[in-house]
Amino acid sequence: MARKGIPLLFFALVLLSACGPSLRVYTDIDDTAAFDQFSTYNFLDFTEGNKKTITGMELERIRVAFAKEIESRGLDYSEKDGDVSVRITVYHRQAARGYGYYGIYNHMERAISVDMYDNQSMKHIWHCAAVGELEYDAELRAAGLSELAARIFEKYPVLAKEGN
Repeated sequence: MARKGIPLLFFALVLLSACGPSLRVYTDIDDTAAFDQFSTYNFLDFTEGNKKTITGMELERIRVAFAKEIESRGLDYSEKDGDVSVRITVYHRQAARGYGYYGIYNHMERAISVDMYDNQSMKHIWHCAAVGELEYDAELRAAGLSELAARIFEKYPVLAKEGN
């Protein structure tokens, strides 16, 4: 009887692990933009809402993680007037997931979006957002930022250079 329970227990664990927090990534791109021609970037300021609801330390960690990903794709930082401007925006919202018989799971979601603008044509050329369950522990959020930025930039049209 115990032998029959082991496969059932294994199946239940696999099924439950699939219900954990997941990261969803969405992207949109201007197909006419020549991404391989850009060599410099600058950051646009965070929104006033972000400045009021997220600590300056965390905003700086976010900016550093994304700068690393942008620079790994061959763009150099410029204080202002880069070829492209980058805006990072953080959103929070209450969300719920239904699990059928088991009821509803309410949680906070966090989305981080990256928007890139061509400063010559003044066009919005790339948008990517990652949405997932909010990690409340600041240290764990900080530890996951590099991976989050890498996941977002997997969708960027220029690949990271070797060794970065």
